[in-house]
Amino acid sequence: MQSRQQLIPDLLTEAAYRMETTFKATSPNICTTITYNAQKSNIYALLQQRIHADYPTDILCFPHQDIPINSKHPIWLISLHPCQHELPQQPDVYVLSIALARSRELYCSYIYDVSRKKLYYAIKGGGAFLNEQRLRREEIMPLNEAVLRIKADYLHESNKRVPANKRVGVADQSTALEICRVAEGKTDLFMAMSESPHAFAAASLIAEEAGVRLMTVEGKPLRWYKESSFWVGVI
Repeated sequence: MQSRQQLIPDLLTEAAYRMETTFKATSPNICTTITYNAQKSNIYALLQQRIHADYPTDILCFPHQDIPINSKHPIWLISLHPCQHELPQQPDVYVLSIALARSRELYCSYIYDVSRKKLYYAIKGGGAFLNEQRLRREEIMPLNEAVLRIKADYLHESNKRVPANKRVGVADQSTALEICRVAEGKTDLFMAMSESPHAFAAASLIAEEAGVRLMTVEGKPLRWYKESSFWVGVI
């Protein structure tokens, strides 16, 4: 039987193939929101069936479900995130994230950006990677030189379309991908408010293993199992 860490890449590959096959067969006139929601349900059912076939006592937590952090069994946080379309006629873009936790601690996470074929992953104490390439940010950026991306809920309505500074942008990707952008070196600082654990838990381990700082906006440690505001960066 495969270990959980060995099983996850296979699950991501199977889920991605299932979604890509369905999208290719779907008429472009069908609402993408309906397509996405239907696919999300199908993918969650597929993952639940596959995981419980090997690990029937593991606990699977999907978005909007409570996280039983005191459970003695391993916990899976599984989320499918819709993302910004790069082109008007581009098929649905999505990111699938899986994080594994035990004894209140994250120890493994995977985030697959299917449209760009990017697999981010991290093992606690073993580093962070993007498609087998090690991610490590050693530099510290001065705040006045850092590239900053902010979730729109931080901004006044009049500022959401036109950033005041060329180094400041409004985040247009899922929270998971925005955090991975910092780990990858595409961005230096990302800030968000009132995010659920499913949005940031998997990516937070990747950032941590890549040497990126994470904390709440109040300066407290970020808890992967609690809804929170936070910032992630190398400043």
